[in-house]
Amino acid sequence: MDIEKARNIMSMSDMLEVATIFFTCNAYWIYRGLPNEPHALLSAGGHSDGYFNVNEVTKYPNFRKALADMIATRLDVVGIKDIDIVISSTYAATSIGQAVADNLDAMFVFTEKDGKNQLWTGRFEIPSGGARALQVEELITRLVTTEKVKASVLDINPDIEFVEIDGKTVVAAIIHRPSQLPIEYDSHIVIPLWEGEVQNWTPKECPLCKKGSKALKPKPNWQKFIAP
Repeated sequence: MDIEKARNIMSMSDMLEVATIFFTCNAYWIYRGLPNEPHALLSAGGHSDGYFNVNEVTKYPNFRKALADMIATRLDVVGIKDIDIVISSTYAATSIGQAVADNLDAMFVFTEKDGKNQLWTGRFEIPSGGARALQVEELITRLVTTEKVKASVLDINPDIEFVEIDGKTVVAAIIHRPSQLPIEYDSHIVIPLWEGEVQNWTPKECPLCKKGSKALKPKPNWQKFIAP
């Protein structure tokens, strides 16, 4: 992408459809079965036939703000108010978490990555006395990272109050992409801006590997994924 196209994208102010935003930023890929086309190697080790490159969207301040505004609106609709702290995982979720916190006039903190774990390192101090916390993530597949973030925060800050609906912790996200819908989690309620099925397989079971497609990490190889 050249700088003129990037400048044009940053000047857009009337796009309110999440799918349109991702299409404009060339930030969504789905396996098309093209010759030599790779498929996605996910950070958790699984393989997938679809990928949302959220960083390619949230790097634009206008889209980042628009998505944060949409998340805040959806939270208001379900009665989530008076948030003291927004918490996100590192790395991809920090920019949208910060934007949502700004919208809600809340503090913003994040966990830190250690291998495949999310750890609370004490970089921030969370006020005692039952601060109300909302977790915000850029993308949710299976709640693995979501649950690690909550557990690591509660381990050090046991009196923090993650907001709930019907006894389940609320987590807001731009994208929710489980392999099967509808889905109900035991511990969480996901409030996404976009929700849809994207398939995931273990490397041993992956049908795309059996077709000869190579599994690659999408972000460092993004041009190979979106090539026509």
